[in-house]
Amino acid sequence: MRIAITGTHGTGKTTLAQVLSNRTGLPLITEQARLVAAEMGLMECNQLLRNPRLAKTFQWEILERQIAEQMKYPSGFIADRSALDSIAYWQLYLGNNQDFKSEASRYIFKARLHAWKNLDLLVYVPPVVLAGEDGFRLKDRHIEVDLFIRREVKLLQESGRVQVIVLKSETLDGRLAEIELALEKTKPPKRGLAYVK
Repeated sequence: MRIAITGTHGTGKTTLAQVLSNRTGLPLITEQARLVAAEMGLMECNQLLRNPRLAKTFQWEILERQIAEQMKYPSGFIADRSALDSIAYWQLYLGNNQDFKSEASRYIFKARLHAWKNLDLLVYVPPVVLAGEDGFRLKDRHIEVDLFIRREVKLLQESGRVQVIVLKSETLDGRLAEIELALEKTKPPKRGLAYVK
C-alpha cells in the first residue's frame, strides 16, 4: 500500500507518518524538504520567499527526491508529504513570478501525474492543531499553504484514481483509527502498474 500524508506545515504529519509506518511495517519516507534545505545550507524558509531562483532550485530538488524515494518502494510505503505538497509550496514561493510561469506548468504536471499514478491512499491532515514554530517553518503562512493543498486534494478526489481521506480527529489515536478504517476499505493495489519516473 502506497500511502502519503499531506497537509500544511505543523499539523502533525511527521508524527502520524512515523507511528503509521511502525504499525504497518511499511518503509517510512521522511520529509524531503528539510534534507534538501540542509544540503543547500538553508536555515529557514523565509530565504526562499526573498530569492525566487533559489526557491525554484529548491522546489525542483524536493519534487525529484520525493519521486525517487517513492519509486524505491513500489510495493508500499508511508510518505511524510506527497508530490502534491510540492505544488503548494511552488505556488507559495513562485506563484506570482512571471519568469517561471511556463516552468510552473511542467512542474505541476509532473507532480500531479506522479501522485495520481503512484499512490493508493492520500491522507489529508487539516490545520486544526498546529505545532509551534521551529525556526525553519514559515510563520503565518499555514492557511495559504493549506488552501493550495486542499485544491490539489479536491482534484485528486474528483479524479477517483486514488482513495483520499480527510482526517476529522485532532488526536493521534483518533487519526490512526480513521486511517485504519480507510485501509480496511481499500482494495489491495494492482501490481504491474506503470510508475512515473
